[in-house]
Amino acid sequence: MMSGNSGIDDLSRRARTAGYADGLLEIFAATVLLVIALGWAANPGFVGILAAFIVLYGWKAVDRVKQRITYPRIGYSRERPDDDDNTARGMLLFLGGAFAATALLVWIGGGLTEAAQWRRAAPVLSGISLAGGFWYAARSSGLIRFRLIAVLSLFGGLALWIWGSGDSYSGVIWHLVGLAIPLAALGAWSLRRFVSTHPVRVDDDG
Repeated sequence: MMSGNSGIDDLSRRARTAGYADGLLEIFAATVLLVIALGWAANPGFVGILAAFIVLYGWKAVDRVKQRITYPRIGYSRERPDDDDNTARGMLLFLGGAFAATALLVWIGGGLTEAAQWRRAAPVLSGISLAGGFWYAARSSGLIRFRLIAVLSLFGGLALWIWGSGDSYSGVIWHLVGLAIPLAALGAWSLRRFVSTHPVRVDDDG
């Protein structure tokens, strides 16, 4: 009985890994980051609304692409976990912790009422938040490249905070663009490799 459950878990894990291997997550994330960076440069006040709109509706477009490219090649069409409520709760707690860590740096840098310190620390909030998302993707898929992206996001945000001035939001804009470029390149390479190594499955009726 144990070996049967282990086999099912292994099959599910392999299917989930294949679902993440197509590079579409990286391409989607790169697109989101670039759009948010442009929105931040134009009007920082609308960044939150813009990001929520893209994440809510953009993923549906990605799922349609997956239905045409990914699922016919892996024979598996379920990607999202069953514990959506627990995942959402964990994400909110993590984002709250990221904001608390950012506020601590702002307080250390000069005080919570200093707008320049919040602008300077914005890359830290971006870096921690994105690192958490990619670390979760790494844990779900078992793909090491998501851990590397998470580390890049975290340390990139910290570096921009250390050397930033707080005169503008240029630090967080550079963080988003600097992460989006390698994400887009990695996603394009992964998608091409996935398509070439995963031919479309044909049902054998005979």
